[in-house]
This record gives sequence, structure tokens and C-alpha cells, in this order.
Amino acid sequence: METPAARGSLCATVLGLLAATARGFAGEADLDLKVLREELAKQRAYIEQLEKRVQAQETKGEAQAKAQAEALAKLPAIEAGYEDGFYIRSKDKPFSLVANGFGQFRYTFNKAENTSTNHTFDVGLARLALSGKVFDPKLSYFMQIQGSTLGNNNNITMLDWWMKYGYAPEFGAQVGRFVLPYSRQFYTHPGNLLFSDLSEADYAFNLPRSIGAHVSGKIGPLSYHAAALNSIRALDAPGQQNFSSRMGALGRLELDILKPYGYNESSPKPAADPELSVGFAAAYNPIEGGSSFQNLVRKDTTTNLTLDLGFRWERLALQAAGYYRHDHFTTPGRSSGDNWGYYSQLGFYVVPAKLELAGRISGVEFDKANVAGVARKTTAYTAGLNYYYIYGHNLKLQSDYSFLDNSRFSGQPSVRDAHRIRLQTQFLF
Repeated sequence: METPAARGSLCATVLGLLAATARGFAGEADLDLKVLREELAKQRAYIEQLEKRVQAQETKGEAQAKAQAEALAKLPAIEAGYEDGFYIRSKDKPFSLVANGFGQFRYTFNKAENTSTNHTFDVGLARLALSGKVFDPKLSYFMQIQGSTLGNNNNITMLDWWMKYGYAPEFGAQVGRFVLPYSRQFYTHPGNLLFSDLSEADYAFNLPRSIGAHVSGKIGPLSYHAAALNSIRALDAPGQQNFSSRMGALGRLELDILKPYGYNESSPKPAADPELSVGFAAAYNPIEGGSSFQNLVRKDTTTNLTLDLGFRWERLALQAAGYYRHDHFTTPGRSSGDNWGYYSQLGFYVVPAKLELAGRISGVEFDKANVAGVARKTTAYTAGLNYYYIYGHNLKLQSDYSFLDNSRFSGQPSVRDAHRIRLQTQFLF
């Protein structure tokens, strides 16, 4: 039988064990809490590091964004659009780029007397031009490439490439390859001609383009031009460079007697005030490329003169020019020759800004036979009809008929008279 003392001893033992167990659990709990606190401290430190890194990245990003905004603010404002060409230009600084395009598609019918007919299609002219200002509002540039199938080819050429500094309206200087201010008709953009092509006289006597230096300006009603140049090639002559010590030279004066006529053979917009200008040009040219158009061979030299006039009022436009050229021939037996040419043309809008009637007579007379197959004398009688769409010269249709009266040099093969019909459409932007 269990005594009270034994039971008391057992209870004491049990209570001791429970107390010891409780102390063990309490110690383990304290250890777990300590470990947990250490882990939390590590996590807080890691989070603080992450926050500092995020803040540093945000500060760096803000600095970069600010720097980019400041850099963009320093850049000139750019604008783009269309205004006589597609353009990109800066608002605050003199930088600009303007793109222009021009194309002519032509059908030609030819019938020389007592021969078979000829029909042909041509891309007469296809041009892309880039121009604008650089560094200074007075410094301009111009470059142009051209493709054409005329002359039975399919070439693309660098037509123009020049820079010009316009000090003032009274004086500017230009260098590069450029259209020469000699013939009024050739100096006019081909998209603004009264007919689909140049006159026979202009083909025979014009001085189209060359490489050199050119100064020009306008003082009151008087405009002037002077240029020093490489040999000036005719439209069918090859080459660009000089091969001797001789240089070409050119000068032109133009006087506006009434309002300026300018270089535009036809104006869809009627001229409210009469326009009248007269021009005179002279040039010396050492020939470095032969030409059947102009009856010249290499090493000939020429002295050239032209006088022209342009008048416009309301729906009427009149333009005329005379040409003279003295040739010093290198062909044995031909010392020199005097050659003449002219054209006179009239345009009238029977329907304002829409339908235009045109007429022209043009003549060429060469003094001596210098290139085989060239006619001694040609007179061309031409009548034309032009239709302008809503954009004037930018989109138009031209048609004309010509009778060419040809005469040969004595002892040369016969040159037949001919009939010619041309139909041409063009775009210009």
C-alpha cells in the first residue's frame, strides 16, 4: 500500500521534471527569437541597400533625362513640308534641304520629204534637284541629276553642282557647274518654255553649261553677269575639262524697261502690268568638243553675241532673240566664218490659265560646211497648243507642229525638208 510520503515524493519528482522541461522550452524559444531577429535585421539591411540602389538609379535616370532635355533644347527646331518643293529646314539656324522633281514624256512624229515616217517615244528630261542653305543664310547650294533618252541613250548625269554666296542683291559669287546666263531661252527652266523644246536657233548658238566662277547682281533695273569658264560644250558635245591654256569668258547685261519680264516664256497668271526686259550677252569660247548642232569641231574658237527681248501683258507674251557667232576654224581650207540665227515667238491664252495658242519662227544660217551632214540653212515654222491643268506649269500638256525648210551646202549631200509633230506631258514640283 502506497504511503502518503511516497505519493508526495512522486509528485515532487513529477513537478521537478515539468519545471525542467518548461525551462528547456523557454530556452529554445529565446534562441529561436534571437535567430529570427537576426534574420529580420539582415532583411532590413538588404532592403535598405535595394532602396539605396533604386534611389541611385532614379537619380541617375533623372540626370540623364535632364541632360537629354537640355541637349534637345539646344538643337534647332526642325520643320518640314511642301513649298515649291519638299523641304526640311531649321527654324533658328540657316540649314535647309529642298527636293524638286521634273519630268517630261514626249512622243515625236518625223517625216522628211520622200522618206518613210518615224515614230518615237522619249523620256525627254527626268531631273531630281536638291538645294538649300548651309551655315549662313547667304550661302546656298544646288545639285541636280538628269536622265534622258534623247539622242538614243539612257544616261544619268550630274547636270549641275554649285555653291553661291550672295553678299547682297547687288553682288553674289558662284562656283561650280551651272547654267550660263547667255541665251535667254536656255537660261529659262525647260518646264517654263512656251514649246516642248528649244528653238532651232538656240540649239545652234546657245552656250549651255560649264564649270567655272561667276559673279552677278542687280543694281536698280540693270542686272549683270560675268564668268570665267572651262570650254563650253554644246548640248551634243562630250567632255567637261580644258585641254589647253585657253579659257572661256562670258558677260551679260539685262535692262528692265518696264516691270521685269524674267525667265519664264509663259505665265498662266495674267500680267496686270506690262513687263519688258532687254538683254545682251557676249562670250569667247575655245572648242574642246565637236558638235553637229553647232557645226563646230575641236580646237575651233568662237566669238559669240546675242540680243534678246521679252514682253508680257495680260494674256499675251512675246519673246525674240538674235544670234551672231564668228568662228575661227581649224579645218584646212576654212579660216573663219560668220553665222546667224534668230527666233521670234508669241503665246496667247485663249482661255485664261488653261488653253494657250503659240507660234514661232526660227532660223539658222551657217557660213561654211564644217561638220558632215549639217544643213547650211534651216527655217522652222511652228504652231502649238498648250493645256494647263490646275497647277499651271507643274502639270501641263503641250503639242506642236513644225515644218522645217532646209538648204544644203554646195557640194554636200541633199538635206530634206521635214514635218514634225510633238506631244509632250510634264510634271514639275
